[in-house]
Amino acid sequence: MAITSELCEFVAKTASQAMLEKKPLWVSGNISEFDQPLLMGLTKLTHPKKVVEIGVASGWSGSLIIDILEANRQPAEYIGIDLSLTYYIDHSRKTGAAISELFPNSPINTKLLLGSFTIDLQKEIGKGVDLAFIDGDHMHPWAILNLLSLMPTLSPSAYVVIHDLNLSTYERHNQTNRGPKYLYECWPFEKLHSSQNLPMIGAVKIPQRIDEEFLTLLLNTIYTPWEAKIDPSLLMKIASSVGHEYGSSWEKKFQRAFDQMNLTTTNFTKSNDHQDFVDELIHIVSRHPDSPAHLEMLHSATFVFPKSAKLLYNLSVLQYRAGNIEEVST
Repeated sequence: MAITSELCEFVAKTASQAMLEKKPLWVSGNISEFDQPLLMGLTKLTHPKKVVEIGVASGWSGSLIIDILEANRQPAEYIGIDLSLTYYIDHSRKTGAAISELFPNSPINTKLLLGSFTIDLQKEIGKGVDLAFIDGDHMHPWAILNLLSLMPTLSPSAYVVIHDLNLSTYERHNQTNRGPKYLYECWPFEKLHSSQNLPMIGAVKIPQRIDEEFLTLLLNTIYTPWEAKIDPSLLMKIASSVGHEYGSSWEKKFQRAFDQMNLTTTNFTKSNDHQDFVDELIHIVSRHPDSPAHLEMLHSATFVFPKSAKLLYNLSVLQYRAGNIEEVST
């Protein structure tokens, strides 16, 4: 049976309405009633044994998932991941509080992993994730970084639900928060989205086999201009995970893309005080001074910070060590 958005919304219509009637008054900033049926319907139709959500917040969407997992009447596990220990709208409440309020004695194995990035939780998540819901930071490239962090845990042909596909079209967001949009629209494989116009929620299906075509697709999407500054050490972990799963050549390709795009992020170029970034960059390069990728990284940085004497000096030292005498700055 082919899974379509129409089918998802049809099979979950009643359950979605029933959950809306149970929604705690304090819950806000969550997926809308237009988004709920696709998420719940996909959970119903795929009968996942393990679901991971990135971006738990109040726990409302997690509650929707758990409601369907219970209705599926089979052993299942829900894992919610969020950097914040408390609900971002009301810090008096714990992250995921709606789950414990609505499902205090659920047969579903429910686990909240809070205060850590997804890339640091792969062992805790484990293999066999059949369904994932990415609803964390929407600034590009976070959506795709979260996907890359999850990929070693995903089952073949798993579905990944992505929220806020068209958040960037809202005037108050000034065309930002484009990460989910980039990830969804680049997807040439099986995917679906809600019937809302414009849709805010969609799902992509991971190919049965992760091959060169798929990895190249993700790599090319990474090269779309970034909206967020990312901690370089976090990017190194993600590149290392890619390398561990798919080979060292892919680790190098993704690390190079991370270095180049993180360097040219708008957040950097608009900053009047860039010295901290330059110092951080030099520190990273000093740990692998013979890396051609890091040499190129420093060279690219000179276009962004052409008056940084410290940057030019360190680039000259590396050029000299690499034997590029003619390129050494004076």
